[in-house]
Amino acid sequence: MQVVLKVWSSNAEYAGGCDYAAVGISEELAKLMLRRINVLSEQKGSDPALYETYYWDSSAEYFSPWAGRAVESAENDEPDAALEEILDGLEVDIKELVIAPPDFHVPEARTAAVECSQMIVRDSGIAFNALLRHTDIYVTTAEIQKDVIASALSSVAV
Repeated sequence: MQVVLKVWSSNAEYAGGCDYAAVGISEELAKLMLRRINVLSEQKGSDPALYETYYWDSSAEYFSPWAGRAVESAENDEPDAALEEILDGLEVDIKELVIAPPDFHVPEARTAAVECSQMIVRDSGIAFNALLRHTDIYVTTAEIQKDVIASALSSVAV
């Protein structure tokens, strides 16, 4: 299962090509996510003030259908117009998390350069954040709810 998440930037005027993030949730990743959520719940037993934990993780691919268009010719923009239409149809900006169609693909030219990627684990689910490369601006995704992760796991098992 692949999900597309809305992304927010710590700089309201610059997102560095990180408007969305795509995360492919394989069986292995879904099990890891759920295990980490359970570990957090166990840790909260000894420290009730614990809210979330962070792990180094590069599962999220940050992208924007509009990134890099100024330097490309109009003929190279055609496939990305389709990407923009797909995102509009999925209503990612409204829903914040959507399940992508099986043929969903982000062109490499539209992916953003990030570093220090992390998985944020909370009781209710998983989010991701990263620093834009060579800046002090970070981006954070919407949260993948625990039930969505579990459904990804059950859909793989079927």
